[in-house]
Amino acid sequence: MTGYRAVAAAAALLMMTGAGCSAGIPSQVAPGRARSARSATPTQLRVCSSVPAAQHSESAPWTSRIVLRENTVQSISDQLVDPAAAEVFLLVSATNSPVRGPWVLCRIGLPAGTVRQGPTFAAGGLIAASGDLWVYGAAAPGSRPVVIQVNPVTLRRIRLIRLPRLPAGFGGLPGTLTQGPAGPVWVGSYDTLLRVSAATGAVLARMALPAGLAVDNVSAGPDGADLYVSATHLVRGGMAGLVMLEYDARTGRMLAAASGGLLAYSVAGAELTAVRGGVWVSFRTGMLGLTIHLGARSLQMIEPPGPGVALGPPGVFHWAMYQTTAYGGGALWAANQDGLVACLDPQTGKIRAIERLPQSQLISPIEAIDSAAGVIFALQNGELAQITPPRRCWN
Repeated sequence: MTGYRAVAAAAALLMMTGAGCSAGIPSQVAPGRARSARSATPTQLRVCSSVPAAQHSESAPWTSRIVLRENTVQSISDQLVDPAAAEVFLLVSATNSPVRGPWVLCRIGLPAGTVRQGPTFAAGGLIAASGDLWVYGAAAPGSRPVVIQVNPVTLRRIRLIRLPRLPAGFGGLPGTLTQGPAGPVWVGSYDTLLRVSAATGAVLARMALPAGLAVDNVSAGPDGADLYVSATHLVRGGMAGLVMLEYDARTGRMLAAASGGLLAYSVAGAELTAVRGGVWVSFRTGMLGLTIHLGARSLQMIEPPGPGVALGPPGVFHWAMYQTTAYGGGALWAANQDGLVACLDPQTGKIRAIERLPQSQLISPIEAIDSAAGVIFALQNGELAQITPPRRCWN
C-alpha cells in the first residue's frame, strides 16, 4: 500500500467533492529555511502543476482564504505546508486511473505558484521530521518497505533505509513515521519499531511489539520523551481492534499499554496526536468515531470527553466518518465530517472556540499551524486554505 492519504481518503473525498478528500496525519516542515525555486518544464507541470487560487475568502468567525487550488490527484496526495517558507510539498501520483504511483515530489511556492519538481519514488507516504522530508512505504503489496530521507532545499535524496521484510499476505501499512521534535526519527513497520539517526541513518534502537500486534500509527510527544503507538491485532485476512502502547522515546522501554474501555470499540487502529502530558486518539467505531485523551505514563482516559461520550450527540469528540487533529500554538485543533472545527486546551480538553462550517468548507486534513501569524492551513474540498481562528484559540 502506497500513497496512504490517497487510499485512506478516497471514500471521504468522493462524498465531499464528487472525486476524493484527504484524512492524513498533519505535518509541518522545520521553519526558517531559505529556498530557491525554478520554473518547471511543461512535462513537469502536468504532475506538479500550480493553479492560481481564486481571489475570494469566506467571512465567518473562522475567516478562510484560499491560497492554492489543487487538482483532484494533488488533493488526495500526502502533502506538507511550511508556513515560514510559504511553500507546499506534495507527493503526487504520476498516474490517476487508478491513483497508484509512481509518486513525484513537488514543491509549490505560495502565493506566486512557482513550481519545482523533485525525484520520483515508488513509495507514496510523506512526512517531515528533524528538518528533512521522509518518503516511506512499499512499491507494491509484498515488496520490502523503505524510508528515504530527502533534503527539503535541494529535493535530493540523502539516504535510503530498508525496513524489515513483511510477511506474505500482510495487508496493513508497510511503514509509518512520527514527525516529532529534532533528533532521531521513530519508524514503525509491521511488528517492529526503529529509532533512526537523522544525521547518519543508523538504526539506534529496535524493539518488537508484543506478539500478535502490528504498528498502525506512531506519534512522539513535543518534548521528545514519550513515543505513542497505536497497534492492531493481526487476524486472518487483515487487522482488527486497537491496543495503545507508550514507550520511553529515549530508551525504548515500554511504559504503559491499554486496550479496554472505549478503545475496545475501535474497528482497526487509530490516528494519534501527541501533546504535553498525553496523546489524543481518534478512531473509527464503524460509520461513527471517537476522539479521546489518554494520559502519559498510564494511558488512562482524561475527562473531558469522559467515558459516556459515545452515548452523546455528535460533536468534537463523537463524530461521523472522519476527524482530523493537530497540535500547535498551544492548542489541539480538530475538524470533522460534521463541519465542526474547534480549538481545545490540549491538556484539559476544554473547548476554547468552535464553529460549524458549511459543506463547501469542510476541512480534511489540518496541514500546519502557524502560531506566529495566528493562522492554520488546511485542505477545504481540494483547495488549500489559510484559516484565521479566534484569538482565544492561541496560548
